[in-house]
Amino acid sequence: MMPHGMTGRRFLRHLALEGSERYFDASTMFHADEMRRLFRTEALAQIARHDPWSTARAEWRESSGDWLAAAQYDDINRYLPLDILTKVDRMSMAHSIEARPPLLDHKFVEFAATIPARFRLRGRDTKYIFKKAMRGILPDTIIDRQKHGFAVPLGHWFRGALAGFARDVLLSRTCRERGIFDTRSVEHLFKLHTRGRDLDLQLWTMLSFELWCRRFLDTSDVRDVAPERTRQTLRQPPAPAIFAAAH
Repeated sequence: MMPHGMTGRRFLRHLALEGSERYFDASTMFHADEMRRLFRTEALAQIARHDPWSTARAEWRESSGDWLAAAQYDDINRYLPLDILTKVDRMSMAHSIEARPPLLDHKFVEFAATIPARFRLRGRDTKYIFKKAMRGILPDTIIDRQKHGFAVPLGHWFRGALAGFARDVLLSRTCRERGIFDTRSVEHLFKLHTRGRDLDLQLWTMLSFELWCRRFLDTSDVRDVAPERTRQTLRQPPAPAIFAAAH
């Protein structure tokens, strides 16, 4: 009965799910009803042929019954290496910084996996046993501080400096003729975001996808695909000529 875009609708829908489906729902950017509105009929038909959670569902069914262990196993094998750790590695190495996540030391992880779920999660208190172990060693202000990531302010950008750019790309003739996104649904997402609903990750993902299509699908010439810095390199003489000139 709640209309699309109404505050609390997604949260109530999430609470209606159980077990692994609630975990998958929390990890899904666009839900089935949202995808039906966002994608054109032909694109939706192609997407519907693939279930991105098929492997994970099979692993959850084979788990020992500890839902927290199944969720953490999935995070260790997918979310961490394919998302969080990848970004940390790229951003740190881009500035010549060697980053080390000490809590992912394999001996520590193997030991943590043997601890019963009731000690790892107590109500809404995560890392329960770890915090108990660190109490008195680390200041309480650190242990009890709310978890905080390293996200960039996409929501602010899409309501400010990047608003025009994002709209120009996703509502362009090129994007419309690609036949993937429904233009009216894209406009609706921009309106909801402008009104205060946080849809920055959805808009960012759509924007990145369209720019990827333009770079890698709309051209067959690597010199057009590559960034300007790479194009400058491609315009330089062959290596032997450079080597001869240097001597």
